[in-house]
Amino acid sequence: MSDLTIRTDVRLRGIDNMLAAAGPRGNTAWARALNRTGGPVSTATKRSIRKVLGLRQHPYAKQRLGDVLKRTTSQRKATAANLEYSLAGFGKGLPLIFYQPKEAPAGASVNWLGARKTIARSFYLSGKFPRRKRSNISDRVSERVGKGRWKLARPLGASVPEAMNTPAIRSAWESQAAARLPHNLRSALEAVLRGY
Repeated sequence: MSDLTIRTDVRLRGIDNMLAAAGPRGNTAWARALNRTGGPVSTATKRSIRKVLGLRQHPYAKQRLGDVLKRTTSQRKATAANLEYSLAGFGKGLPLIFYQPKEAPAGASVNWLGARKTIARSFYLSGKFPRRKRSNISDRVSERVGKGRWKLARPLGASVPEAMNTPAIRSAWESQAAARLPHNLRSALEAVLRGY
């Protein structure tokens, strides 16, 4: 499991007086602001993960790409006791059908972290070249692992934790958080001071 832990510096710009006035309810305001900021920031981060990995929805795939990404990421919201919003990525890898596969006689090539990579003895269409067509197992890229027609494996692509370790993801997280957090903190503090 890979946790995206980034410390974001935020200029308070007069918010420190409001924090002092809020007293012990200041932590509640911080938690609200972190959660309001965390939702859109994690959405932008997931979009960046799609870009870094080169993922696209394939017309033959049975699953939606968004659902697959939801299952491989986990968000933990902030509370007044724990002032931390986190986005974690886990899993071995995603199905290769989302990595823009293209078939050739040598095997299917996929977009692997920005470059094309050929996986020997792999396919997702059936029939003989050049008249390949969609079949019952075209919803995934399969690789032959032995002799026989059905000795197949399902190779996986790069994983979400690999993508989360790239500088593009970190910069997306930091820029979005730095832009949204001061405004959200100010509005959360105003709500707490009004009694909400």
